[in-house]
Amino acid sequence: MKIAVLSDIHGNGIALNCVISDMKNQNINKAIILGDLVMKGPMPSEVMKELKKLDILAWIKGNTDEWLKEINEAFKPITHREKELYEYYKYAETRLIEEDIEFINKMPVRYSIIINDLKILCVHGTPQSIVEAIDGSVPIEEIKEIIKDVKEDVILCGHSHCSFIGDVEGKKIFNVGSIGIPLDKDNRASYGILDFSNEDVKLINRRVNYSIDEVIAIAKKNKFPYLRQYENMLRSAAVD
Repeated sequence: MKIAVLSDIHGNGIALNCVISDMKNQNINKAIILGDLVMKGPMPSEVMKELKKLDILAWIKGNTDEWLKEINEAFKPITHREKELYEYYKYAETRLIEEDIEFINKMPVRYSIIINDLKILCVHGTPQSIVEAIDGSVPIEEIKEIIKDVKEDVILCGHSHCSFIGDVEGKKIFNVGSIGIPLDKDNRASYGILDFSNEDVKLINRRVNYSIDEVIAIAKKNKFPYLRQYENMLRSAAVD
């Protein structure tokens, strides 16, 4: 049995469709979702529609999904950062149906699941925080402190948009990277696979090509905010 782990899609429906096609080529229909689904990308409603076609074992919300609760019509942006967040919020909020907004708002920030007698913790960032991450940039001693109270055998996470597979204090840690906006200098969509074919689970990071030109064309047509910044991130897989 194989299960896909999808994170940080960020409204990039073209990348998601290519990932789902890659899953189907491997006969994978079950998935775990680790958050940051619809914000900061041009296709929020399309992303939710495609995700709901899959057999989802766990839905986790990310920090940008929280904006649907934290920001509303009464929000008055002051700083440039607040104005940017508000524009992303308005873009997604006006394109999502109310049912999807309510569904996202009800998602947990962490979820524990047992698969083949293996206890798996699903989070967006770390077990303690939705806005911090575990990846190769974090010192091992710091990771040990972050996971010291975790009872599960495997930790699935995202947030940093940089994939990472590690084994720390006997626990497998899998940051599956980002489908929608990878930031590890590889602009292919990144997702994870849990392979239960043998006794122990195998963690696989998968990279998938997709048409960035097609995403940018849709973004232009839809008047997606901060388009130049968005295009630069997609093409370079890095933050300026």
